Amino acid sequence: MKRTACRTAGRAVAAALVALLLAACASPATRGLTAVPRPVATAFELEGRLAASDGERAANGSLTWSHTPVADEWTVYSPLGQIVGQLVRTPRGAMLLTADGRTEQAEDADAILPRLLGVPAPIDGLQHWVQASTRPGARVLSLDEAGRPARIADAGWIIDYPEYAGPAADAAPRRIDAAWGDARIRLVIDQWTPRR
Repeated sequence: MKRTACRTAGRAVAAALVALLLAACASPATRGLTAVPRPVATAFELEGRLAASDGERAANGSLTWSHTPVADEWTVYSPLGQIVGQLVRTPRGAMLLTADGRTEQAEDADAILPRLLGVPAPIDGLQHWVQASTRPGARVLSLDEAGRPARIADAGWIIDYPEYAGPAADAAPRRIDAAWGDARIRLVIDQWTPRR
């Protein structure tokens, strides 16, 4: 009887130790990893190729984006080079102009950005995603061999960085794959120009 009780108690202690060890191993991933320090541009211009899907519809084409702390200008082109739409954000609000001449205005660019991209991506998040940097509330889930973010979680989105522009620790992302439920965004950055 005593041996059985001792074995049971020993197993319980062993199980508790294993649980504590697993919890200790898991906690850094919950908090997020620390990537090598990365330069973060407050203003930039980029050109790239974009593919987006919401699980039912899909679109692709090219994109130009000019970003400053107070304004953004997005232009999306069809695969044949025609303008599909243009979104301009200023401190006064946001305006979307579509290829058929319609305009739509909103106080917040997040309200009309899905009409341009086809998915509800957060514009404040995107400026960090294209630089593989984390904004408050986001966390790094995994790193590549150079210590750069390989996967970030941000506002329900999972952002993967399968390719950077070069091997340097401060190289800009070349390809970004973001997913949130059925929503998918793939961006291949062909030209990245940070501005002062």
